[in-house]
Amino acid sequence: MAASATTGAKASAPAQQRAADAVGGAQSIFRVLRILKYVGAAPARGVGLTDVVRDVGLTPPTAHRMLSALLQEGFLSLNPRLKTYSLGRESYILGLAAESRHGIKAIAESAVLRLAQSTGDTSFLSVRSGHEAVCVDRKTGDFPIKILTLEVGHRRPLGVGAGSLALLAFLPNDDIDRVLARYDASAAPDLPSTDMLREDIAAARKNGYALNPGRIIPDMLGVGVPVFDREQHVVAALSVAAIRSRLSGARLADVVAALQRAASELSADLAPRF
Repeated sequence: MAASATTGAKASAPAQQRAADAVGGAQSIFRVLRILKYVGAAPARGVGLTDVVRDVGLTPPTAHRMLSALLQEGFLSLNPRLKTYSLGRESYILGLAAESRHGIKAIAESAVLRLAQSTGDTSFLSVRSGHEAVCVDRKTGDFPIKILTLEVGHRRPLGVGAGSLALLAFLPNDDIDRVLARYDASAAPDLPSTDMLREDIAAARKNGYALNPGRIIPDMLGVGVPVFDREQHVVAALSVAAIRSRLSGARLADVVAALQRAASELSADLAPRF
């Protein structure tokens, strides 16, 4: 029996190693994908190795190895002067392929532009990506003070910002609970607490629109509404951001009405494809 047990233990060792390798391989894939998302949300100047180490949570050797692999495969490009990384040619090609299949930006562009023109302020189109909201389009109006806190490609935790809050607040309750369970208010100094998000979600559901009452920048307000598909699932959010004095009283009601009209029209436009 002892010999048989020993043989069994030896036989199981390769299987255990394969399982460990599989776990390690999956972790590497997740890390690479986090790097791509992080670089994609970065400013135009790109990000450096130290930024990736600090914000993605990798050791310098691991970050350097993964950045080098992404650079070699064309998914990242390197600015030789600044030593910063940006998305590369292959990322752009993948984006074009995804756009052809999920072209919500092209369908919604006229609606986002009309919102900016009619309100005079900055309008945004946002979509959900896991536990984050991604800005996929932005248009500016003719009011001299422009709110440019979000650039196309920028990500925020779901619930942070008017469009992001609209994406979260109108999800099913179970989905909201799962998102909030992973929400980390300590990740950045300007993030609202989980209790604040729950209050904002409750207010959005009651009012029919999401309001960012200056959570990120005190003098800036934002208002957003969800865009539903034909199954009444949230597929996007439209939002408008402006200085505080331009999103209060009767004008806030006018902007909400414009957003809701645009969202309804966009839902109808999306119906054949989503």
